[in-house]
Amino acid sequence: MLKSQTMYAEEYERTIPLFLIENPSGSVHSLFQNGLNIRMGKRLFFIGTDKNGKLPFGIHLQKEAIQKLLASIQMPAAVHWDEETKQLTFENSHIAISFTKGAPYSNNIHFTEKEISTQYLETFIKILAVEGEKTGLDLDIEQFLLEYLRIQKEKCSTSANEVYRLMEVLSSQDISEIDRVIRYFLGRGRGLTPSGDDHLVGLLAIHAITGICSPLFLQTIQGILQHESVTTDIAREYLLYALKGEFSSTIINILNSLAEKDKQADVESHLSQLLTVGHSSGIDTAFGLLIGLLTMKNWRK
Repeated sequence: MLKSQTMYAEEYERTIPLFLIENPSGSVHSLFQNGLNIRMGKRLFFIGTDKNGKLPFGIHLQKEAIQKLLASIQMPAAVHWDEETKQLTFENSHIAISFTKGAPYSNNIHFTEKEISTQYLETFIKILAVEGEKTGLDLDIEQFLLEYLRIQKEKCSTSANEVYRLMEVLSSQDISEIDRVIRYFLGRGRGLTPSGDDHLVGLLAIHAITGICSPLFLQTIQGILQHESVTTDIAREYLLYALKGEFSSTIINILNSLAEKDKQADVESHLSQLLTVGHSSGIDTAFGLLIGLLTMKNWRK
């Protein structure tokens, strides 16, 4: 029998312990190379490294500790929170995760409802066009921008046309069209967080500092996510946090730089960091940020 071992979380999102008090029992939802998701109550939490930034639902440990934890877990495994010891325990595992030495964090946006300098939009265009990559929905960003600025929508792909529609319904009162467009993107694409969902997260991030989305648009997304199963559990989690203005630190770093003047070098650095996330999640989220910036500036006359 293996000797029990305690691993110590280095950091955790500050509201997680309170949630665990109210929802002490759950199960392992999914395993990855750099961590795992657990379902407690109706929410997911990520236990893993901070390779992709500090998550709004993250419990972060060193890579070595995560590898030991992953090796000890047999799916499916029940998970329990012990409030007295401040530990998460896993069924049939000899490893427990303690919060006692961890530092609570909160990914805060420093400013809201700010006017963003045009130079930052130019920075996004330069970096994303130079990357030469396509989004997870097979949309060439450079070509999209050329078509957007030349108003050549009739020559665009279906994906590009739906992006135009997305930008238009942000301030629309046409509930049926808002609903249709949102559903086009939710769950569209491959992966744990489909590309369409990543686009929406990026768009909602720009909304958090500019207010570009109408209440009707936000209510429609919220309603679909709460009452239907239209995308992956993990993508749903990211979107629910995004609707509250909560994002990973990789996105927060960009937003805080965008809201200040003369931070172009920081924007470039943080955007480049975002592009390293996942297989296509980084580029897809960055494209969502770009959609938001283009909508805000209303370059298309």
